[in-house]
Amino acid sequence: MTADSKVPPAGLARRDLIGLSAGAALAAGLTAAAQAETAQRSTTQPGPVPANAKPGRVAVKKRGAILLIGIDRVDAQNRMDPPITTGLGKAYYQLDHDDDLRVGILHGLGPDFSLGLDVPAFIAAAASGVLPPEDYIDPYGRRPPFRAKPVVVAVHGGVWSAAHELFLNADIRVAASDCTFNQDDVRRGAFPAGGATVRFTREAGWGNAMRYMLTGDTWGAEDARQMGLVHDITEPGKQLDRAIELAQKVAAAAPLGIRATLASAHQSLAGEEAALAASRTALLDIFKTEDLKEARKAAQEGRAPVFQGK
Repeated sequence: MTADSKVPPAGLARRDLIGLSAGAALAAGLTAAAQAETAQRSTTQPGPVPANAKPGRVAVKKRGAILLIGIDRVDAQNRMDPPITTGLGKAYYQLDHDDDLRVGILHGLGPDFSLGLDVPAFIAAAASGVLPPEDYIDPYGRRPPFRAKPVVVAVHGGVWSAAHELFLNADIRVAASDCTFNQDDVRRGAFPAGGATVRFTREAGWGNAMRYMLTGDTWGAEDARQMGLVHDITEPGKQLDRAIELAQKVAAAAPLGIRATLASAHQSLAGEEAALAASRTALLDIFKTEDLKEARKAAQEGRAPVFQGK
């Protein structure tokens, strides 16, 4: 893969459905327009994905020992479709298998990090039964192989649903002060199948996690920091620079020591693997429910869904 490239779309396995100063110099691969869009305050009003929305892509830019991984589907609020999820998995694979790389940075282009999944696109992919690429690591960390190298995430604007679960699967987290976080899957006839039921509960505590996962309410950057989910908060538009500063410190450390630290930490969490794996199967069952169909219909009609529990 070239130093500056777009990860090509590829198929997804059913199990992978749901269910990217010195800092300024490193970020120079981002276009001026993209940086300006990133600095905008998000409206954070998710709606149906536009019918004419283009397939998403992942912008991958290698800058020394750091791999910049950007979610790019601005015309659909960076709603993630199968090409984006595959692109993220391929980027994580590149990070792990390129000896010149030490750390990745996941970020989003446009006014939002991402407002979650493009559900119809994933339902269509599930029905097609297409195969995944071989050079792929699950970006949600629900099944092996797992990442052996660290990822810093820089978020801004809306960080919703599956996007929040990508955020939770990163190792170091930076947020702009304009962030709104949400895990509102239950409001849309689904559930958090990308790891939040495990990681959100573990890191924020049962009460904090359930307060948001069961109500679907949003919370802000300062709330996230108080719950231990965010390490640094910046002004909007500065989050990527701060993430790069932190990534440079990681890249300067001993790579074998970094790998051993991650591996040792993950060993203590080995019991989580069964729960993470089960979430993939549960999501496929959710895709078939009448409640999910009702949620999609209600969104199209601009009304609140009426769930029947079937």
